Amino acid sequence: MACTKETYTATATWTASQLAQLFEDAFIDAGLMTAWFDSFLSGSIENRILEVTYDGTKAYGKTYYWFMFSTVGVFLHVATGWNAATDQPTGTQYLDFFATTTNSTGNHLQLIPLGTANTVELVRYTSGVDTDQSWFVIKSSTSRRVFSIVNDAMTIQPWIDLGKGFYNGYARTNLTTIGQQGLASWQTGATLRRDIVMGCGLVGSTTISHYTSSAEELLIGYRAVGHLSSNSGNFDFPGAPYIFLPVGFSATNPAYTSNSNPVFHSLTWSPYITETLPADFGLTFYYATNSFSQGDTFVVSAGTEEWEVLDFTANASAVTGASPLFLARMV
Repeated sequence: MACTKETYTATATWTASQLAQLFEDAFIDAGLMTAWFDSFLSGSIENRILEVTYDGTKAYGKTYYWFMFSTVGVFLHVATGWNAATDQPTGTQYLDFFATTTNSTGNHLQLIPLGTANTVELVRYTSGVDTDQSWFVIKSSTSRRVFSIVNDAMTIQPWIDLGKGFYNGYARTNLTTIGQQGLASWQTGATLRRDIVMGCGLVGSTTISHYTSSAEELLIGYRAVGHLSSNSGNFDFPGAPYIFLPVGFSATNPAYTSNSNPVFHSLTWSPYITETLPADFGLTFYYATNSFSQGDTFVVSAGTEEWEVLDFTANASAVTGASPLFLARMV
């Protein structure tokens, strides 16, 4: 199976309302919603609320993704409840929402900086294997962010107690390199103390960065080792653990007649859901170039297996350094 792809475009000079329309169209087409739960203008900020019901029988079984759209970017926070009549989050501050301000983006996580002089594209890739899973690329000029929101048709792990806290299903890709190796991970975003997964570290804190930028924590990560004549610290990476993915070099292991850099698919990308990454989304760690663009075609077998680049980072060493790519299969 292959992914379906659709591009939603706001042409320069676009407005905040037009930017919000891209997300509305893409989220509806992805099956995340049939309409915004709430939609309103506050000052110059377009506010949009996406309601996702993970378990309607539980006290915190719904998550409200609070998007803000302006002419300088897209911003996000979350809430455990929302009153569409008053355009306000409900509950207790810091537990259930960070702030009630609707006319300023200062209390939200910035997903991407934007400018109206540049055309903005939101690209939706939906799996043909599991149509409940979609990944989105928001991009303009040289800026991009690749993210997903867990659909309500997907299954939260049974050991997550939504009677005690809520689940934040937002995740983004984070691709980087260190030395000769490539690192690919998925990270969570803005959080609250009621977040059943990430909230426990926030007790006593009222500092916005603890709930937004510094709350972007690793969910799970993978890495591939580059090709060196000796170890030379190539395996060293202090901090969060990463799972090694197998690659093969003919210079190291002569059983490989050519270097092997496969596309890895069906990987776990969040330990908090039972679904894995569908077989038509994958990772590879490329060793032959350090020049990529979003939308490039990665050919395994022409006309039989072709993938499109959603996200990338280029290792400075073109041949021996692993450059991670996040891919969607199109053929």
